Formats: sequence, C-alpha cells, structure tokens
Amino acid sequence: NKGEKNEKRGFAFCFFLLFTLMSGCDLIKDAADIEFTILYSHVYTVDTDLTTFPYDIDLNTNSDYQTYKGNIRDIEIEYLRYSITSNTGDGGKADFYANSFGGSFATATKVAETISFAAGELRGATDVVWLNKDFIETLLTSGKLSVWAVAEGANVHLTIPVEIKVKVTANPFE
Repeated sequence: NKGEKNEKRGFAFCFFLLFTLMSGCDLIKDAADIEFTILYSHVYTVDTDLTTFPYDIDLNTNSDYQTYKGNIRDIEIEYLRYSITSNTGDGGKADFYANSFGGSFATATKVAETISFAAGELRGATDVVWLNKDFIETLLTSGKLSVWAVAEGANVHLTIPVEIKVKVTANPFE
C-alpha cells in the first residue's frame, strides 16, 4: 500500500523534524545568552586586629541585573584585586572574609589568600592568587553578600582599595 508507506515516511519525517527542532532549541537558547560585568570598588581602612565594617555587595543596584534578575543563568567572580595605598604601621597580614548579606563576621568564611606585607610597604593593583570563588558565587545567588578585611599584627595601619569583578550571564528564555 502506497498510502501506508507515505504515511510511515511522513511520520518518520515529522519525528526527525521534531527531534531536530528540540535539540536545536538549546543551541538557539544558548545563543541568546547575555553577559555583562559589574565592578564593585571599596576602600578598607584596616587597623591592628580589628574587623572592618562590612562592604555590602548588592547586585540589585545594577540596572542590567534588575532587567534580567528572573533570567540569571550564572554568576561568576572574575577577580578580587587589591592595592596597599597607605601603610603607616609595622608589617603584618590581612585577610578577606565573606558572609551572606547581613550575616555576622563571627560566622564569615575566609575567601582569599592572606596578604603579607612589610612595614611601610605599598603595593599596586594585585589579583589575589587564591580566591574561594565557589563560596562567593553561592552567596551571590541571593544577589547580595558582605565582605570584610581584617588585619593581624602589632601596629598595623593600612588603606586597601579593593575591586571585585562579577560576570553575570542571563538568558531571556530561561
């Protein structure tokens, strides 16, 4: 029967077409990804064995983030960069900690390599070598987090400007 053969061919063609369209949808959807970066800058004044006030990062203050908030696919920390622009004390160490927005320092987690410095040492823009990106990115899924800088050592007095670069991937079809 010619009609049955045409019907089977038509069914096979429709099945192939449906399969092709469905597998191609992810490619089309991925092509619609929108990436943008957000740069956060803060200057910490760090003194001997004292915790700084937290710097609160809120992605909601960015207009692109607000536009695509319901369609975020990925949030990635590209870097944490610091400088030492003033060092009027002795040598010592400094660390960065993070916690959920509004969380306390007591439950914060160290998120970057320790910065060691000599008395009077200044330093230009430097990327931290180790950064706990997974932890920070997990905190940022809520859109907000708090970051502290802490010094260790006798007579430490530092000014540390910090930049945190965040890359956001959104997709209007998510």
